Amino acid sequence: MGTLRQWFRPWVVAALSGLVAVGVVEGVAGSGPGGFGWGELAALAGNVPLPMITQLGLLTGAAVFGLRIRHVVIGSLRGIATWRVGRTTITLRALPLELASEIGPWRSPVILRCWLAGVTSAVAGIGAVLACWLLAEGSFGRGLLIAVTPLMLHKLWPRRAPLATSTGWLLFGLPRMEEPRRTEFLASPLAARAHEALQDGDVARAQVVVNRLAALHPGLDTTINCQITMHEARGEYAEAVLKLVGHIAAADLPPRELSYVLAGLAGLGCCAAESGQLPADEVLPIARKAMEDAISLGYPAYRLNGTKGLLALLEGDADEAARLAASGADHATSPLSKADDFATLARAHMARRDNAAARTALAAAERLAAWWPRVRDVRDRLHVA
Repeated sequence: MGTLRQWFRPWVVAALSGLVAVGVVEGVAGSGPGGFGWGELAALAGNVPLPMITQLGLLTGAAVFGLRIRHVVIGSLRGIATWRVGRTTITLRALPLELASEIGPWRSPVILRCWLAGVTSAVAGIGAVLACWLLAEGSFGRGLLIAVTPLMLHKLWPRRAPLATSTGWLLFGLPRMEEPRRTEFLASPLAARAHEALQDGDVARAQVVVNRLAALHPGLDTTINCQITMHEARGEYAEAVLKLVGHIAAADLPPRELSYVLAGLAGLGCCAAESGQLPADEVLPIARKAMEDAISLGYPAYRLNGTKGLLALLEGDADEAARLAASGADHATSPLSKADDFATLARAHMARRDNAAARTALAAAERLAAWWPRVRDVRDRLHVA
């Protein structure tokens, strides 16, 4: 199912359909083999710059209109370097042909700021398409137009999937958002501040923010998720799992939000089993099922590699655990989740009786979040060893 989904990614569909369209157009134009080749090359190349231009527009709008830019990823495949600029993490990957980012509300008015960032993204993309229409000539120009025009229309189509929000959704879906999703969105700046406090290792300040969020919006999904995160930050995995299971049973969550919750349940279930707070034979099947369901709802499978690694470790496959945990740390976007994956990697190396490699992984985790419960636990185990 995951492999099939890869072929329906927008850029894959645009590239394949563009190749067919170029063949038809150049055949009608009678431009010959040379023109056909240039057109095909342009149809493929056109799928690279337009998404980057719309993403740059979104980043510009986020910076101008006061949104939170948490993470910017330049490229794809293996990570090469990561650094921080203020509160923004920037990751450079091996193939610099893609640009992605994590952007969210930070201060009121939330919806207006996000909408204006969407407008900036749309203006950048539409401007690029218009430039192609006005300036491009010949077979290469026609191929470029065939690629960028439908891709921009796709970006203007309102849709929201796990870890992906289209420009069109910001423009047309966000202003029409109904309750309770609208209140969830309005509450997200407080949740973001609690998250930032945890990134700084200030659990007490994060708890103050979560208490304020609970007083303003009791029972809100955002509030409950923050309360669960606070349990995790204190190493109270059993309480976190039980609260999350109860939330899933009581709430009517849409597929996108449910995928996030299930992904969280998978990780927390593994942590509860690892710490001995819940019986492994009872909680691990639940964690595995939650992970499978999250992926079936569209959550990217590679973003669960850290959880898969911990599950493999608990099931006795240290080699697979090390491989998956290293991949999870490479793709993690949050310093806390990256530290957690490095902790799993250290545990996997310990299971392989390679304490030197375990100390290297632990050092990487401590640079990110030395206070995180699983990092502290690995440190204690290594000191004993």
